[in-house]
Amino acid sequence: MILTTPGPPVDLVETFPWMGAYARTAVRLHPRPGKPTIHDSHIGGPLIWPVTEPWPACDQVIQISIAPPFQPGWLEQRAHVPESPVPMVGVAQFYARDIPEIPFPEGTDLLQVLWCPNEHDMDDIVGPAPLLVWRRSEDLVDVLAEPPMRHHATPDRILGAPAADLSVEHCLPRPCVLHPERVTEYPYAEELPERLRTALDEWDDGHYQPLLSIAPGCKIGGWESWHLSDMYELPCEVCGTETEPLLKLASSEWDAGSGPRWRPLEERHLEQGTPECQETVEPTTLNLGRYGALTIFLCPRSVEHGHRLTIQ
Repeated sequence: MILTTPGPPVDLVETFPWMGAYARTAVRLHPRPGKPTIHDSHIGGPLIWPVTEPWPACDQVIQISIAPPFQPGWLEQRAHVPESPVPMVGVAQFYARDIPEIPFPEGTDLLQVLWCPNEHDMDDIVGPAPLLVWRRSEDLVDVLAEPPMRHHATPDRILGAPAADLSVEHCLPRPCVLHPERVTEYPYAEELPERLRTALDEWDDGHYQPLLSIAPGCKIGGWESWHLSDMYELPCEVCGTETEPLLKLASSEWDAGSGPRWRPLEERHLEQGTPECQETVEPTTLNLGRYGALTIFLCPRSVEHGHRLTIQ
């Protein structure tokens, strides 16, 4: 299946030639519910995993509800140290053959993303704690026939629950196949130099941000949207270089404001509010932040320098 983003209503570079210097290619992943295999790029599907390599687990402090959902106190959270490490959840994997735009380290062609499916109070955000694994796919010969997968949280997730059951539903992605599409993005207005931002503001009638700038939804690369907070720097914690967006995992693929531009042409016949349409809007069932998006940033000098995070 091919999913296509309509062209922009205005040619920004024709109107503002200097905008060409700020253009970036983003890869819209267009996840849709399906049955990906270990040999596919996907979100929420099984990861190809060596038999001899232990499955990762999280030994960090997590934020946990003190009561079952919708019971008195269920919105109250407190720090909790599980009795044993919590098994991580496979979130996504990407092969270079499908998405060569990912900055794969030399000798690798596979990126796997896992996280602990619980809230963590980290320096950058409160949310799930990701782990990035870079591999060379040709080395993966003896692999698990059925890699661990978990897509439903334990209803009685409260203090005292076993570590294997500690998870929140909104951090467990539904298995989705991908339909990568390259689009051109332009920066959030706040990222532009003041003189250029002023010129854009004088011209803009409120359409730049939702229709011309940054694609919503799950994607690789491109620009970050700073609509929830003011823009802030995310320097590499090793070398100080400003990090760049690698992967955005979003709660929705488009909304009422962005839909006129970013809703794929092939799905515009679906009636909003129907289950068929809802699967295109919220395919992964993730709910990050307050129905927002989590972005993983990498240092452009080296992926070995770790990563930074935002939730917008």
